[in-house]
Amino acid sequence: MAEPVLLLRETGSPWIDYHQFMLFDVESAEARASHLSPQTDGAIAVSGHGGGKFFTLGEMTDVVVDFELWTAEPAPPVPPEGDRFEGSFTVDTWRVVLGSVTGSPSDVIIELPIPGPFQLRAFRTSAPVENADFPDLDYRHERWLIQTWPSSAQT
Repeated sequence: MAEPVLLLRETGSPWIDYHQFMLFDVESAEARASHLSPQTDGAIAVSGHGGGKFFTLGEMTDVVVDFELWTAEPAPPVPPEGDRFEGSFTVDTWRVVLGSVTGSPSDVIIELPIPGPFQLRAFRTSAPVENADFPDLDYRHERWLIQTWPSSAQT
């Protein structure tokens, strides 16, 4: 079996609305983020047809997300810190948006060089930070790693 090769890496800082952000095929005629399963207790994400939604902690959160697309399942980060999610997703247009669920100027459009379906693994680390503008809120900074790869061994 060949070693996984990194095909694509994008970094973004999506605006957080309703304690979540998404990686989603917003141009699909059929897939809707609202059709994904609701968040279950303790889950950091949900995924399915069209992409996924990712859930943050705290009352206000700033995030940095690293999205990686690999040719095959990559090794998880060492050590695998924070919370973890494993799932799968499909896309219709080969294009996803890493961004706010309501859309924002900070959204990142990602052109996928392969069609999928994809496996997905997400890692979240979250830390409280002091914010002089919001001293009474649970303000957090989160770092996310989203690793994806084709569901089959063929690319």
